[in-house]
Amino acid sequence: MSRPPFTRVGHAFSPYNRVDALLSNSFYAPSNRHRRKDQRRKYTMGWLLITRFTIKEAIRRRLFLTMAILTLLMLVLFSLLIHEAIGRMQENNVANGMDPTLQTLYAGIAITILAMWLVYLIISTMTIFLTISMISGEIEAGTFAVIVPKPLRRAEIIFGKWLGYALILGAYTLLLSLAFMGIIYWFTGYWPTQAFAAIGMLEMSMLVLLGLITLGGAFVPTAANGVIAVMLFMGAFISSIVQFAIPGQDYTIQNITAVISLIMPTDAMWHGASFYLFPAAVGLLQGFT
Repeated sequence: MSRPPFTRVGHAFSPYNRVDALLSNSFYAPSNRHRRKDQRRKYTMGWLLITRFTIKEAIRRRLFLTMAILTLLMLVLFSLLIHEAIGRMQENNVANGMDPTLQTLYAGIAITILAMWLVYLIISTMTIFLTISMISGEIEAGTFAVIVPKPLRRAEIIFGKWLGYALILGAYTLLLSLAFMGIIYWFTGYWPTQAFAAIGMLEMSMLVLLGLITLGGAFVPTAANGVIAVMLFMGAFISSIVQFAIPGQDYTIQNITAVISLIMPTDAMWHGASFYLFPAAVGLLQGFT
């Protein structure tokens, strides 16, 4: 029996191949615009999926519960401390014939700046220790070897994990800052007029530190990434102390501190946050003196 023409599968002139070729050029095939839209949708769903898994992993490890318990204990101790300090200060002011309201307001300004500096240190420390193994730890554990062959790009995985931790730490920064400011306002009556601008600078500081840790985790092991992050963070802090403590600096010291601030700008952002907390204090102190 003779074989019908063009029936060999895989042949260039097979009717199946001809049908595929016709369909690929017909209006039934998706256009390039629809293909690009599908690719963007898959890319967006990829990093959103990794972000959700990152947040769920933090919940599974009871990270939120630990942070909430320790934060509540710290806020309770801070409230007791400031209550005792403000009470004794007002008693001394009344005994010395000074206005307790004005002195309490001065104390509120100073305590606000110190409390926000404490928030800056807490957030920076938590960012380093919580995200230090975000990329390199997964590589060393072999998790990426299982995830990457799936239809997920490396950029989706890294950005998704970065976004997950950014949401966690960003929400914690906002709530902790508002809690400290609320306690200080309750006891002293002082609330910074540009409080949210100061909180925004702290959020940017956290995001910069998180980005540098993520970048380092993609190239160096976990231990080396932690050492680099801590050394850069402490170097920026020490350079700011040197810049303000030593009068009459030469251009060499100024250039060194400028380079360190460009590499790790977290301390410069803290000074920006303190700027938004400090202007009201300047006017009050000028009137006091």
